Amino acid sequence: MPASLQSWTLPPTPRDVDEERARRKEHVRAVLKLFRVTLDAVCRHAEWTESRYGIGTAPLWALWELAQTPGQRAADLARAMAVHRATAEELLRELLARGLVERGDVEGGAATHRLTAAGRRIAEDAGDNGQGVLKVALEHLPEAGLAALLDALRPMTERLPLRESAAAMHPVAHLLRPMRDGEC
Repeated sequence: MPASLQSWTLPPTPRDVDEERARRKEHVRAVLKLFRVTLDAVCRHAEWTESRYGIGTAPLWALWELAQTPGQRAADLARAMAVHRATAEELLRELLARGLVERGDVEGGAATHRLTAAGRRIAEDAGDNGQGVLKVALEHLPEAGLAALLDALRPMTERLPLRESAAAMHPVAHLLRPMRDGEC
């Protein structure tokens, strides 16, 4: 058989096109549902954290980070949490005011921070959930799955209207807070 006939395929039929559209719509619905489940888990974790510890998920994550690596400066904490330095400084001020963190030595002009006994109790009680349920879930993905998710999310977010790139440097709970009317 000539090579030109071997590669020849029939054009798609209307039925094939309809099936492909139906499959795509089902995939879009399935992804929407998974995003809703993800956001609901983040909201439920925020509500649980507030009710159990009296602090938000971002301050809890800061406590968790300080429990993992005591003596961090605000810049170190910002890098670990992927937030602006000003956000980390705000979190540290809140935790200092609540007596959950104390200032340590000054390194290079910036104070280090460590947990107080009360802060340590909260961090230990929260365990891995102290870093947030979304981060924990991402940490447990195999590398190939994490890379695939990144490859899929990047072009999706580029197509979002009203996209604000600066939102990447804010804790998720802070982004959801304006949408909450007492609840997520």
